[in-house]
Amino acid sequence: MTIELVVFDWAGTLIDFGCRAPLIAFLEAFESCGLRIDEATARRPMGAHKRDHVRAILDEPVIVERARQLGGMPLDDAHAREAFGDRVYLAFECRLLELLPRYATPIPGALETLQWLRAREIAVGSTTGYTRPMMACLLPHAAAAGLAIDAVVCSDEVPQGRPAPWACFRLAERCGVFPLSRAVKVGDTPADMAEGRNAGMRCVGVDESGNEVGLDRATLLALPMAERQALRRRAGDRLAASGAELVLRSVAELPAWLEAQGV
Repeated sequence: MTIELVVFDWAGTLIDFGCRAPLIAFLEAFESCGLRIDEATARRPMGAHKRDHVRAILDEPVIVERARQLGGMPLDDAHAREAFGDRVYLAFECRLLELLPRYATPIPGALETLQWLRAREIAVGSTTGYTRPMMACLLPHAAAAGLAIDAVVCSDEVPQGRPAPWACFRLAERCGVFPLSRAVKVGDTPADMAEGRNAGMRCVGVDESGNEVGLDRATLLALPMAERQALRRRAGDRLAASGAELVLRSVAELPAWLEAQGV
């Protein structure tokens, strides 16, 4: 297998075990605007442009009904829903910028995986549901921890975020890689897998470190093995249904898989 480019997601894939920072920011943003949501609701659209993420939650019928019952939030009206979504997004953005420096720690094995790829002259890129201002906050902290990427395309730098393939296409152009069958997309959400498939890339999901399991590392390791395996199975099924050809525990396992593929 000829691989010239590997495209990573960030939270839950390279940093922030359990994809905690955006989760916390979404939960607090909705609550600050008077509409409490649960963790499962907050996580479902994860990986999308964060404005699209807010819209997806507000489009859920159960959320519209909950807002109606609370009174003063007529989310069944499109204009009202958009205005409320703007409030939530601004609250989310402010909170996320506060959280990102605290959640920039590389996932165990991420640094070694990047070193392995570079030793074989494989380009390392990233697409992300984060915007450029969010990444401008995050990247210096990730770099200080030893994690550097050749090129990053953010969700606000393309006409449409995930699952559209535009960010992958732009990244492939910057890295000079074509066709995209020579690239691998690695991520922790169904949106990541759909993006990669739509771009014609091979797709690898990660479960234990990512959004679909959604636990910080200490909490995960404290669980009985049977419970961890059940969480992995459920996460793996969601990632496979969205286009993952295989699912790893984390990026630490990526070099072994690539070696087995003949890279």
